[in-house]
Amino acid sequence: MSFIHDAPDFRDLLGIVAGERALATGLVEKDYWVTHALWALHEQGFEVWFKGGTSLSKGFGLIERFSEDLDLKVGPGTTTLPAVTNWKSEGTTAIMARKASFETLARLFTVPGAQIEIDPAPPEKLWRGVKLRVNYPGAFVADLGALMRPFVLLEIGDARVTPFVECDLTSFVHAELERQGRLGEFDDNRPRRVRCVHPLVTLLEKLDALCRRFPDEKIAPATFVRHFEDAARIIQAADTLPRLDGYADARALAAEMAAQKQLAAAPRPDAAAFAPGGSERWRATTKAYDAIKPMYWGARMTVDDACAIIRRWVTNALV
Repeated sequence: MSFIHDAPDFRDLLGIVAGERALATGLVEKDYWVTHALWALHEQGFEVWFKGGTSLSKGFGLIERFSEDLDLKVGPGTTTLPAVTNWKSEGTTAIMARKASFETLARLFTVPGAQIEIDPAPPEKLWRGVKLRVNYPGAFVADLGALMRPFVLLEIGDARVTPFVECDLTSFVHAELERQGRLGEFDDNRPRRVRCVHPLVTLLEKLDALCRRFPDEKIAPATFVRHFEDAARIIQAADTLPRLDGYADARALAAEMAAQKQLAAAPRPDAAAFAPGGSERWRATTKAYDAIKPMYWGARMTVDDACAIIRRWVTNALV
């Protein structure tokens, strides 16, 4: 097989794309490998559901932020991966079954041109999730700075994955080669018909995360500030989102998710997380929000504006 990253002029191509889009070359490079890794999962026959920030960006074009991790649920599909039948039990048998499935996935999964390993950080003790590193041969990882990891991280576990929309995905590099009429020179490693979780599910999960994490002083704002703008961008695109099959509206979806304990509670407009102020917690949150600017390639909104958009939507759509 002949992939784009095997081409002699791959580095030059990365530089061209970076120059045209006014981006760091390392970000363009990583964007390509994120796309290639997701393609590899599909190509090997795994059943995959895709959610989170990268899904919002690549699947639906709702945000202009580099989200370096892939949030996934992975099933056996046509592979020999052992199926997980119990995600919640804390019993030894269930834990070891989940562990065996994840370890098998790490052995079976291959990404041409990269190496796979289970993240060396201590795994979640109940093995309800696993992090796999896709270590790619990055020529420009120094461009990523402190905000981005020099590898693609797959965060895999159980998650709500319905409703979903099948989307075709691409990368900046693929888009440039398509513009040049050169895509036919290489094997096509653009993921097709990817099951991307509906943005309204992601919106409710992000609002729930903000409501839970913001009041907890032990949680660093850097771990949740991306949710503000992500949520606001989904809301701004509400009229153009795919149909929410099976639900009358967002209120019905939120009620079901709360009943199934996928949300702590339906978000409320008076939540502390949606009311910027002058407290030390808000100063730290605003500082962390501003610090992630290098992860964006499009225009940003202020955290105050994002919160105003969130409050109006919660009031009108959920209350």
